[in-house]
Amino acid sequence: MNSNNNLYINKKTEDQVTQEEIDLKRLFDMFWRNKRLIGLLGSFGVIISSVVAFNTKKVWQGEFQIVLEIPQAKPSLDPSTSALAGIVGLPSQVNTLETEVGILKSPSVLINVFEFVKTQKALKSNASLQSIRFKSWQKNSLDIELEKGTSILNLAYRDVDKDLILPVLDRISTTYQEFSQKKRTRSLDLGLDYFKEQISLYRNKSIGSLRKAQQFAIDKNLSILQEESTIDLEIPNSINVESIRVKAANKIRLLDLQLEQMENLKFESDQIMYAASSIPDIAELKISQSIKDIDSKLAYLRVVYKENDKTIQKLVQERMILFDLLKKQVKGYFMAQKLEAQALLKAAERPEGVVIEYKRLLANALKDKSTLDDLENQNRALLLQKARSEDPWKLITNPTLIPSPVAPNKKQTLVFGLLSGILLGSIVALINEKIKNIIYSVSEQEPLCKWPLLVELSASQTKAWAESLDLLISGELLDNNGSIALVPIGDINESLLKELSQVFKQLLEDQDLIVTKNLIEARKCTNVILLTAFGITKREELIDTNKKLLLQSKPVVGLVSIKNINFKT
Repeated sequence: MNSNNNLYINKKTEDQVTQEEIDLKRLFDMFWRNKRLIGLLGSFGVIISSVVAFNTKKVWQGEFQIVLEIPQAKPSLDPSTSALAGIVGLPSQVNTLETEVGILKSPSVLINVFEFVKTQKALKSNASLQSIRFKSWQKNSLDIELEKGTSILNLAYRDVDKDLILPVLDRISTTYQEFSQKKRTRSLDLGLDYFKEQISLYRNKSIGSLRKAQQFAIDKNLSILQEESTIDLEIPNSINVESIRVKAANKIRLLDLQLEQMENLKFESDQIMYAASSIPDIAELKISQSIKDIDSKLAYLRVVYKENDKTIQKLVQERMILFDLLKKQVKGYFMAQKLEAQALLKAAERPEGVVIEYKRLLANALKDKSTLDDLENQNRALLLQKARSEDPWKLITNPTLIPSPVAPNKKQTLVFGLLSGILLGSIVALINEKIKNIIYSVSEQEPLCKWPLLVELSASQTKAWAESLDLLISGELLDNNGSIALVPIGDINESLLKELSQVFKQLLEDQDLIVTKNLIEARKCTNVILLTAFGITKREELIDTNKKLLLQSKPVVGLVSIKNINFKT
């Protein structure tokens, strides 16, 4: 079964590959037939693009690079510190670079530069440029982006006025330095004011929540918080009553299991002896030792006397009494331990909701203390930043004008025009072929009718027709005693039909041959052969003929197709 499946899959794959090859070949043939049209439109595209390329003004570009100096956060700070920094607008490693780039692109920095550009262009052209919008100028003239994985910022400015490039870049650099320094100072001052207010608030809040948790623990007889020098250690990691309850409950379950096992043990089981020896209070009574001594005496006496001897029976009776006493003492010990554990469990019980409330109070105290620590750490970092005097960024390269114009790229424009023309020509060719609906190959013809292809003749090699048709006539497909009707489909050239009928008549001895498009007349002949010509016969003509022949129930021997006919696109 698996073998059959594999064969089926392999066959299906081969068919798919063959179909793809046929489709590609058909597409290539279509392009080749329409090469004049495609070449004409491709040339037209080159002409149009060359006119555009040579008449477009040259665009010049200048550029410089800067390194954004990003303040590094302390590794020891909690991740929540970044959230606090974001509240007051402080730099964080997550979004500082993007923020700096956004500032450099914003109108607040570039609006003065934009006005400078408008003024200079207006002076040179003696016209007002009020129609220019900042967004369009920024989009078309400025490229501001970070190099991937670095804090290096690349800035480029383009303009058709070569003399304007460097002054604009210098003005951008100066404006950004002034804006960044002002922003940095203002941000630090606002941050320090914010932290000063919040630290005072959370210090009082932290002390209050801690005292509330401590007082609740005292009132409800819960674990008392340790008095330490830091507030962190004053918040316990566990609640004593919870631990006592868990331990007592586990001990009760263990004692119940031991008591149940004692009840199920045989009267004189060695496990009773082992349990008694593990209990110090019972072990001191030396009952187990007495039983062992009796066992030794019995072993000696049973060698000398019979089992019914009075001395042996007396020792056996004494041994049973000791075993009974030992078992009662072990059970009594377990019961006493159980009562003690039950008393502890009862003592550790608290009203419903007390422990939950205590945990909630502890959690609130811990959150307040954690927030206070974060605020104090961030405040220290901010004070250190303010103490440092540095520029937020540094120039790597000075504003530089690229010697050659960056646009238009004539080669690229010409290539684009050529490709556009070829693409347009291909689309027009496809539409043209779709409209004509002409058959050009065997692969296009086969799906349109059920009749087999008998022979494929080449219009450029008419001398070879006789050999191919002789094989057809001498074969078993034709009725050698009947007449033959050759039915051309489409506007096939009369000279080709005449030449083909002459070859047929030379090969036929006593059989009649007629060439006709009239299917009613063709029905009178014994053998009906359809004739198609690639590049002339249309799909709808072949389909229509096929339908008519099926309605007449007239058997058709097959098709003869002529290829390599010269035709114009």
